[in-house]
Amino acid sequence: MINRFIRNFLNAQHIICKVQHVQTVRGAFLHQCAKNVCPAALISCGARMASSSSSKYRPSHRSKLLDAYHKNRTANPQLADLGEHVVAFALDQQGSRFIEQKLERANPTEKAQLVDALRGHVLELAQQMYGCHVIGAALKSVDKASQIEIINEILAQVIPLSLHKYGSLVIRFVLEHCTHKRLVLEQLHANMPTLVMDKYGSHVIERVIEHGLPEDRARIVRILQGDIMKYALDKFGSHIMRKCFAFGTADQKKALFDNVCGGGPKTLQNARQLMADELGTHVIRSRVGTTARECAHADRARIVRSLQGGIMKNTHLHSFCDVINKCLIFGTTDQKNALIDQVCADDGTGKPPLLQMMKQQFANDVVLKMVDGADTAHRNKMMCAIEEHIPALLKRQQSLKEKGGRRNR
Repeated sequence: MINRFIRNFLNAQHIICKVQHVQTVRGAFLHQCAKNVCPAALISCGARMASSSSSKYRPSHRSKLLDAYHKNRTANPQLADLGEHVVAFALDQQGSRFIEQKLERANPTEKAQLVDALRGHVLELAQQMYGCHVIGAALKSVDKASQIEIINEILAQVIPLSLHKYGSLVIRFVLEHCTHKRLVLEQLHANMPTLVMDKYGSHVIERVIEHGLPEDRARIVRILQGDIMKYALDKFGSHIMRKCFAFGTADQKKALFDNVCGGGPKTLQNARQLMADELGTHVIRSRVGTTARECAHADRARIVRSLQGGIMKNTHLHSFCDVINKCLIFGTTDQKNALIDQVCADDGTGKPPLLQMMKQQFANDVVLKMVDGADTAHRNKMMCAIEEHIPALLKRQQSLKEKGGRRNR
């Protein structure tokens, strides 16, 4: 009876492990299908990774040198001592740190020996938690010829690596530290729409913007222009747009901003939609919240115009109020006055929007910013707008205090 129970338990454990493996591969399969990556290639890659990860922990595949290093039984080991144990060290937390530290002070001969030992294993290591950092350290340390040798091993898998948690780090190392990267860049440009909206791929594209040539940034801007709202409202796409505003040329920034807020009815609606969205406001703020030299007077004026006509619709949103604050900080006197005029005007209810804004958590900060930055005439205008309503405001404030006091009893 007990034997049967144990046998059934072990069989169940085996089945659970199989199911977990299938679920992992299936999840990755669906993730990559959504990005138009070849499923067959993914399954093959997943099988290889599962096989390699399981085989490296078998007793017959354990590195005796790595075990000795863990137990402090090696006397002052050097890179040259690793030999065939390089891959085992690269896959290990302590071992990979050892390689990275030794690379910082290694001579050309030791670096060349390491590259020789890594040959044929670069793609495997690039997809591992610790191995990817070893590949990155090698790319930073070795000469151009060795960099090219390492890059050639990953050229066939640039896009899958860019979409991979650890592989994307290796592609970023290539973009940051290598001069021979044009073939990598061309593959990235060919898959830009997918990469821009991917969790890991977007970080790769950020490095293209930071370390690529002006023509690389121009190609990215053209892609973004093609469907500006899709990218601006996407979690990762909005990051790319902000990078373009930070690193692009004046013409590239203008090209993007004209699509967001060009002045026509459609682009005006785009701006209002972005300012009502938490992610979209980051795009607007990255353009408005800069110095006058970076953000043209006309660009900021467009944003102020888009705020007019329905300013109360979104003042409950922190992101929307932050855009107004940026306009009040960086805008001209005329632009600030235009916003103050709107909040002091009758909104059709017999009361100015200013009153409602004073009662809202985030909009209240906007009102304070207006008071601080207004000229004398417009400060008086704000006071006149609320003067007759001050008793009601004080009564409401007292009521809120009393409610708060009862809750604390």
